[in-house]
Amino acid sequence: MFFQTETTNVRSMNWDQYKDLQYNEERSHSLADFDAKLSPTKLEDLILDVQERNRLMGYKTRVMEIGAGNGRVLIELQKLFPDVEFYAINKEKTHTFYRRESFILTALKFGIYTEAEAESVHLPYVVFQDLDFGQRIPYEEKKFDIVFTQNTMKYIKYKFELMNEIMRVLRPGGLSIHTDMPVVNIYSKGLVMEFRDAMALMRKKDIEISFSPEGNLLKFKKKQDNTLFPVLPHQPIPERLEGLSQELRRPDMGYNFQY
Repeated sequence: MFFQTETTNVRSMNWDQYKDLQYNEERSHSLADFDAKLSPTKLEDLILDVQERNRLMGYKTRVMEIGAGNGRVLIELQKLFPDVEFYAINKEKTHTFYRRESFILTALKFGIYTEAEAESVHLPYVVFQDLDFGQRIPYEEKKFDIVFTQNTMKYIKYKFELMNEIMRVLRPGGLSIHTDMPVVNIYSKGLVMEFRDAMALMRKKDIEISFSPEGNLLKFKKKQDNTLFPVLPHQPIPERLEGLSQELRRPDMGYNFQY
């Protein structure tokens, strides 16, 4: 079993090379790891609820992970829910994950599928694109039921721009879950606002959102078609910093909150 990469700058890897690869545990999360951060809820229970609701309405259930790494969680979910469409977005190709068939190597590496099973499974879809700095998610609006990240949002500088893009591609009633989410500095009327206070103001604007500081877990739901976070976009970093207020000296480190 060997998959040739589609690009010349990424070295491809066959199964004999891949099976002995030692993974950095921090970058190889399992579904059980994700569920532990989501406890007492489980991701598979959320998907099951959505799938049952969509089945009654005749909808296809679609779930996307942003920053899927080697795709371990998605391939575990694919085995549990063969009728659900799963999608992955990674920032760039690597020598261990560089095309859709790389899910097969992950499935074999972690014993999720046998080789015979892996040959016939409907693999998740994958796109390689950097979603930071306000970049658009390459899918149409109202496509997904659940969008999640794990240990990813802390590497995203323009977090609310990405979160509003997630709002765009979520269906009304769709859910987004983010583990390892750092606290964001939010400015309101020239003052730094506590993140929990900003969450409370967002809920007053009919945005269903919660943040658990203990596990750095953020969850939000798209309630209506036009649901967006009331934050002003990042400003470009000024070329000259002389005479600027402390807030404007580091506009890349926080957000302006509009209410």
